[in-house]
Amino acid sequence: MRQARGLAAVCLLPGLLLGPAARSAEEAPVSCVETSQCSRQLGYGNVCKDGRCQSYQDETDIFIVVGLSEKSEGLPKAYEPLLAFLPAFAYNPSVGFLFGAVGIFGIVLGDPETTTISNVQAIALYTTKSQFISSITSTVLTDGNTWEFQGDWRFLIFNQDTYGLGTGTTPVSTGFTIGGIGTTAGIPGGQPMDFSLVRFHQNALRKVWGNLYVGPGISFDRYYAIDDESLNLSATPPVVTSHYAYSQVEGFPTGQYNESGLNLNVLYDSRDSTINAYRGGYANLSYQWNPTWFGSTQNSSFVYTEFRYYLGLSDAVPRNVLAFWFIGQGVVSGKMPYLTLPAIGWDARNRSGRGFIQGRFRGTAELYGEVEWRFRITDNGLLGGVIFSNVSTFTRPTVSYQGFSEPGQSLFQNVAVAGGFGLRIMMNRQSRTNITLDLAVGQKTWGFYFGAGEAF
Repeated sequence: MRQARGLAAVCLLPGLLLGPAARSAEEAPVSCVETSQCSRQLGYGNVCKDGRCQSYQDETDIFIVVGLSEKSEGLPKAYEPLLAFLPAFAYNPSVGFLFGAVGIFGIVLGDPETTTISNVQAIALYTTKSQFISSITSTVLTDGNTWEFQGDWRFLIFNQDTYGLGTGTTPVSTGFTIGGIGTTAGIPGGQPMDFSLVRFHQNALRKVWGNLYVGPGISFDRYYAIDDESLNLSATPPVVTSHYAYSQVEGFPTGQYNESGLNLNVLYDSRDSTINAYRGGYANLSYQWNPTWFGSTQNSSFVYTEFRYYLGLSDAVPRNVLAFWFIGQGVVSGKMPYLTLPAIGWDARNRSGRGFIQGRFRGTAELYGEVEWRFRITDNGLLGGVIFSNVSTFTRPTVSYQGFSEPGQSLFQNVAVAGGFGLRIMMNRQSRTNITLDLAVGQKTWGFYFGAGEAF
């Protein structure tokens, strides 16, 4: 769960662990004298231990330390259900107190030597500012990784500030003059909104060659009960919000709308872990068509690209990694509703843009890049650390409407930069799952973030 900026105190209560939560790297009975032999023969992430090559594994984790689990070796068994449960509690001025639970379910749906573990993560949180957050994200792989199913399901009763489109100054922040309304009042800060969201995204990808997958998907987002709290057209001067202005210009209702489509995906995935990769790459290209006959409020099309790469820095300590993340996405044709446009922190795992509050930047197109150095702190692997930096840029379309004209913003016309550092506490050594605690600083903002699993 990604938290908004401000001071936060976090308490992660002990969890219940029934077996390992994910598949560890494959062990290989190859004799060795030094780790470099294993890395050359079997790939980065394999080390020499007791005269033979085997997958690197940290010596301990938090459950072993507190006596809730015994140290065990080896791979999970096929078709054996595995569950990790983590209650969570936190405070943040933007959301108040939040409390809830995170559950991680894992199972190997085939031969453990050739099948990566499937995982499903469920989150349910409630805040004292009347926000209810629930989501289920999943990656399910069949025997031999022949099929990969990706899911992102959410139900939110939510409130959040929005700041207009683009990465730079928006017309709403300073006020503008438009026919029929006159000169509007400037809204220099956030524009609070209430809304509810139902989301169902599901892809089915078939392995076609090596690590290459191709497959279709469906996507449905319904935003409803939308309330622009700052909007006041009867005030003197009138107060016009970014959401209202965009919706009026582009012909969308302001209280509810849908974005529903069909997509085609091409995926390359050579990572050694879907939870915490030490090597490999991930590249995804998706084209989505959103016709009105399929439920969208207006016709549109959308393209999404994502790339991740993991560069190992130490044969002896494979968790010392330099990780790269890139996202490029945008509207190709037609118009999409305001809240469905690309926005910082609204990726599938809500992890982009550490240093900025979720939704701080939004636009019709986005380019996002991040680099993170991950390293082990203690020799037993219980503690690790990260140092990271990210940069993002968004577009705003040209507007000519009832006497008002504005040239918009292009990519790289304005950029937003953030960075920070974090602590990693090994929660499950076999799955490489960490508890993550990050402090990030952006432009005039800062944030404290906690969660389970790496940012990307």
